[in-house]
Amino acid sequence: MPGSVLERLQRLPRPVVLLLGLALIAAIAWLDAATGPKVALNVFYLLPVMLVAWATASTGYGLLAVLATFLVGPFEAFHNGFTFYSLPVALWNAGMRAAVFCIVLLLLAELRRLVARLREQSLSDELTGVANRRAFTLVAAREIERSRRYAHQLSLAYFDIDDFKAVNDRQGHAAGDRVLIALAGAARVTARSVDTVARLGGDEFVLLMPETDEYAALPLADRLREVCSQAAAVGPGRITCSVGVVTYEQPPRDVEELLASADALMYEAKAAGGDSVCHGSRRAGDAAPGAGRLLAFAPQRRA
Repeated sequence: MPGSVLERLQRLPRPVVLLLGLALIAAIAWLDAATGPKVALNVFYLLPVMLVAWATASTGYGLLAVLATFLVGPFEAFHNGFTFYSLPVALWNAGMRAAVFCIVLLLLAELRRLVARLREQSLSDELTGVANRRAFTLVAAREIERSRRYAHQLSLAYFDIDDFKAVNDRQGHAAGDRVLIALAGAARVTARSVDTVARLGGDEFVLLMPETDEYAALPLADRLREVCSQAAAVGPGRITCSVGVVTYEQPPRDVEELLASADALMYEAKAAGGDSVCHGSRRAGDAAPGAGRLLAFAPQRRA
């Protein structure tokens, strides 16, 4: 429940969040004045300050809330005719409270950076830097929903390195890691800004292409195969990739169906000798593909 409230606040414009924080500070100040000086409510002023700083992701807006809490002390002293505190004492107390709140804001900013870094790491592949399986699943689920809502076609390219085990055996795992990094970098450069490149594990990668039919997906997939083969070259041998491309004219039921279709087409490309692209079109609920189309523009192999 608290998380959902924060998420809703984060979607609001920053000035609106600040106004809500100032309203909370005013409410606490009224309660503070009503209870008198014997009941200390200083800690409660920190809550709207932290709320504003976190929901706006801005230390600056948090400082504006701190300034509002600072003004509360002298205003209350003036309202009470300086009966309980003189103006210098009220300013000192308010200043000390504001100083503590500023320290909390600095700690909160560091915590926010740490959370953002951890969130980024949890969604990216440690070796290659592209999206990991978890991130791909989130993006793909969102794109399937968009495809269903707006009746757009959706394409996915599933590609991996032909006989990658031989690369590790001949050159070592360090060379294999360099191949994977180069492959991911080439895929990221080839992909469009709306596409998502992800590593599912091992040498298996995917390229999600939203709002893309087969006429746009196939040239992109073949360019991906060619560029990745060139970028991932290591040692005297030539690195090749097999690509399976599925285009859904109607959205798939879920992410697993989308992956299974493209994966089966990729294995068809491998069975045909590798270094090629195999495409198939699907509708929601279709059985796993068994009749993919091997593209004729697969390059000639070198001797």
